[in-house]
Amino acid sequence: MARDDAENTGSRVGASTLMALMRELVFPPCVIERSSVVPQDVTRRENDAEHSFALGLAAVCLAPLIDETLDPGRIARYALVHDLPEVHAGDVSVYAGPAEREKKAVREEEAREIITRDFGRTFPWLVEDLYGYKAQRDPESRFVYALDKLLPHVNVLLADHHPLRPTWAAYKRTEITARRKIRMSCPALLPLFDELCREFARRPHLFSGGVSPAVGDDDVRDGEQGRSADGVQHPPGQAGARPEYGGQGDEEGPGGAGRHPREESRPRAAHDHRKPGARRQ
Repeated sequence: MARDDAENTGSRVGASTLMALMRELVFPPCVIERSSVVPQDVTRRENDAEHSFALGLAAVCLAPLIDETLDPGRIARYALVHDLPEVHAGDVSVYAGPAEREKKAVREEEAREIITRDFGRTFPWLVEDLYGYKAQRDPESRFVYALDKLLPHVNVLLADHHPLRPTWAAYKRTEITARRKIRMSCPALLPLFDELCREFARRPHLFSGGVSPAVGDDDVRDGEQGRSADGVQHPPGQAGARPEYGGQGDEEGPGGAGRHPREESRPRAAHDHRKPGARRQ
């Protein structure tokens, strides 16, 4: 827990505050593994710290090419904090079942409450950005969210190696989910995502059993048109609704479990849900 020990030091921040920040938020992401490998070393999994840095740098570089009105500073902050709840909640693969993804949504809300309790007074912007990213209320958060769904494809293509080697059909289901979320949050990234997906189809060695021509891009697009995150057909006017929060395979929505701490009486008790070995694409 962060404490203000700077009263007699003449500094606005004390050593124990800095050490708590590094111990509880900065270093833990370094041991939370994802499913994606590091392109330069396919024997090693990417960790959350590497992913957040990669997402932040890529997002700040691409943002002005996608939309000149996007605020690069806000984008960088969202990218830095977007996976911080996994410090307490662990990570879940996009190929996990609905029950496991639902548990992750609950754990992530508890994690936001723990971070709020421990660091909210000292770093209020951190809490605002955690909940701002979850709510997806501004174009910067939606841009980062959409790009986050796209980068795992880049890792696999750069490495020319899929560590999970899913079947083509299983991969296509995750592609449908990712494309839907990108369309709902930042449609300007769809052409880039579709280009990456076409490259996947040219690499059958990435998949168990190779690429099935029976499941193509046309089938995917036909199956998702007008379909929301809950799988129900909605009128076209609702296509711009905010995307559900979470990873590529997660289903929690911005109105799902949990609220901003200002709407809560007090955070719930802390639980250690760290799962350094948990992985996802």
